[in-house]
Amino acid sequence: MLKKENSYSKIKKIMESIVKELEEKRDYLNRLDGEIGDGDHGRTIANAFKKAQEVLLESESGREDEARLSGENADLGTLLKAIGKTIAFSTGAAAGPLYGTAFIEAGKTTEGKEELRLEDWAKLTEAAEAGIIRRGKGKVGEKTMLDTLHSMVEALKEMLVQNKPLKEALTRAKEAAREGMESTREMVSKRGRSSRLGERTRGHIDPGAASTYYIIKAIIENCH
Repeated sequence: MLKKENSYSKIKKIMESIVKELEEKRDYLNRLDGEIGDGDHGRTIANAFKKAQEVLLESESGREDEARLSGENADLGTLLKAIGKTIAFSTGAAAGPLYGTAFIEAGKTTEGKEELRLEDWAKLTEAAEAGIIRRGKGKVGEKTMLDTLHSMVEALKEMLVQNKPLKEALTRAKEAAREGMESTREMVSKRGRSSRLGERTRGHIDPGAASTYYIIKAIIENCH
């Protein structure tokens, strides 16, 4: 669980893990994007999360406008919303606002939280998904990041109904996210520039679905 007294250090560790994961997968994500898009998704997303990480680290320097992020009052909601705002404005690409919105909406559900239980995970991921849908006007099945995230949301709901332990539920959620990512391979793109390629997009994993999985993977592996 994430507890309030170490919210900053825990989020800091998670962000370090996300940035490391995205840096390692940068070239792979660029290649995926090159098959059906502009070929820069890995660079764009890695840079966006690196910028968010830098904002967290700068808060330790005591800058007045950022010190609250590393202080005792920086609960999970405050931290997630700060990360989301940085990501949303870190790039001119369409992906930044979508990922940023996901973190902001997740932050709204965790304001004042001292720890995250399974029901909190279910709510925050559902809120993140709803935010992306509102912002991007997309839906599941269109070969996007939503296909990864929705699979995670559904898995968490199922684990909640079954009253599973948090660790087991998160492990299953990570597996479901990977399955969601893999499912995009046989889909035809319906959103963004890649949609112009039609059937040519079939047979390729969507880069946004892939980066979303790697972000989820990094988060969950640091929450056990």
